[in-house]
Amino acid sequence: MKKPWLIVTGLFSVALAIVLFCVIFGSYTSMLRSKNRINTGKNIMVTACMDQLHLAHQLISQAPETISGQDVFRMEENAKQIQTILTQFQASDAPLEPDLVTAFEDTQARLAKDMDSLTAAMGKNHTLSTEMADLYLKIIYAAKRYNKEAAYFTMRKSVFPGFLTARWFNLDHLDFPRIDLTCFAPWGLQ
Repeated sequence: MKKPWLIVTGLFSVALAIVLFCVIFGSYTSMLRSKNRINTGKNIMVTACMDQLHLAHQLISQAPETISGQDVFRMEENAKQIQTILTQFQASDAPLEPDLVTAFEDTQARLAKDMDSLTAAMGKNHTLSTEMADLYLKIIYAAKRYNKEAAYFTMRKSVFPGFLTARWFNLDHLDFPRIDLTCFAPWGLQ
């Protein structure tokens, strides 16, 4: 005669193995989806920033005479710096480098301040000024989305079963730096 405790123990072990398998791989797929959403947020932000640069060049080319040549040169240099940084952002699916994010924030803050003064000189109702304000809203939305997903991924790496999954599947080394939204401060659209 079979022992009933052996059958119950065997069934319990199989059920526990199935549950653990589902929890671990569910956590893994959740982390991968989060990583993909981070990259999507980054790409949306980069695209919006590229559109901003295109519009910034149009604004600079239509700068009124009240803006000095030195200011125009500084604006163009800031635009070139952001272009270089955005190209580096796009080049890799790896997490953004913290130093590169800091450089982006500094340059973006300078460009936003310049564009704010330029649009004020041109008039807030100017077509390009309103387009620039709309673009800043897109950029801020994309940066908030990126930050939200980066925070979620970081949180998933630190709680059960995410910390085990991250370690087992080599995701624990991924650190996604957050973007400080105050670099868009001149527009007051935070």
